[in-house]
Amino acid sequence: MTSSSLSKQKHRLATLFSLSIFAITVVLDIGFISFKYFDYEKQETNRLSFQAQGIARIVKENPLFLDNMLQGKEFNMPLPTNPMRRPWGNNDGAKPWDRSKIQMENFFIYHTQTNKILFSPQKNDEAYLSILKEVKEQGPEWETRFRFNESEYVFVNIPIGLQLSVVVFTETRITNESMVFDLLIYLLGAIVLSLGVYIVSYRFVDDTLSPVEKSMEQMEQFIHNAGHELKTPISVIKSSLELMRLKKNYEEGISESIGELNRMDGLIQALIRLSTMGDTEIREPVNIPEIFEKLEKNYREKLDEKGIHLQVIQKKHPQIRANREYAEILFSNILGNAIKYNRDNGSIIVTIDQKKITIEDTGIGIAPENLEKIFDRFYQENESRTVDSFGIGLSLVARIAALYKWHVSVESTKGVGTIVKVEF
Repeated sequence: MTSSSLSKQKHRLATLFSLSIFAITVVLDIGFISFKYFDYEKQETNRLSFQAQGIARIVKENPLFLDNMLQGKEFNMPLPTNPMRRPWGNNDGAKPWDRSKIQMENFFIYHTQTNKILFSPQKNDEAYLSILKEVKEQGPEWETRFRFNESEYVFVNIPIGLQLSVVVFTETRITNESMVFDLLIYLLGAIVLSLGVYIVSYRFVDDTLSPVEKSMEQMEQFIHNAGHELKTPISVIKSSLELMRLKKNYEEGISESIGELNRMDGLIQALIRLSTMGDTEIREPVNIPEIFEKLEKNYREKLDEKGIHLQVIQKKHPQIRANREYAEILFSNILGNAIKYNRDNGSIIVTIDQKKITIEDTGIGIAPENLEKIFDRFYQENESRTVDSFGIGLSLVARIAALYKWHVSVESTKGVGTIVKVEF
């Protein structure tokens, strides 16, 4: 996977997450609207059933009401009140049986055989007959809806004895149109939420994967650089072998080949160290002056070759516990860079204190804009690419320092020198 494909993966992950949130939100919205619709329908029918049962009870308990209805006489019936709902809208000045005229608590009693309206509070049998027709089409004793004058109503139809039935109806507050409108609003909200989730999730994924992406970019750069570094010694070895075959001069060709093989081995060893470097349970007292004494012997040939003067100043003996090999690798890479990038007849001063080691050189220095990059894996300044280096040393330094929570800082002036401080 390349860094470009990883970028596509970030968009895919953010899209997948936002689509998942959208799907969950839509399901919850539909569930909520369905519950709202059916719960409202249930509450309304229960309320209307309670009223219808109250009217049926009044009729049954007063035979005179029943006789008057069957004989077509006018009478007043005490009606059950409904504290659960109030009338819909204002009915002042409304025309007979327009939408505002039909009250929430409307009802009528009719004869089941003749379908004749026997009693209605508003005394408008023609309108009630139209409503009765709608009710009868839904089936008797069935709680459902009907439409009248472009409005939807909920009703219940309860029998009173063998000949009569009472229909109680009310205008519904939730219509199919309102449900569709609510669903569209919720869908719009889900879309807006999903867009917000996409932006947030992309930023989260980007922040999470940015170290991986950065490492991949560095690895791609390293592969390019390592390929170039490996190609050079292979070409030299090949040329040396060709010359050895033509000129029969083996000593010079063998020396060059061994040098290039050593260079390849150094690259391979650096890669192995970088890949296997990890925390270790080995923590022992580390003698820093002894390490620098050993490093001075190891680098003596290179120091003499460039005429560099190395001075080690010990102010106090630092007390640190670490893996000795890791500590040696850390200081070896810092000192090795101080030698490698130093000028001829330059100097290096190592100051050992109780809590800090300072290594100051008189080398080529580092540009200010590159100071933050020098600890990146495989990074090399353009000027340093001519030097025998792979850009791995300081990344090892940073990794070891992180293991032991040491702080490494670098100060540098281009053309003057560099100061590296390791604080424990």
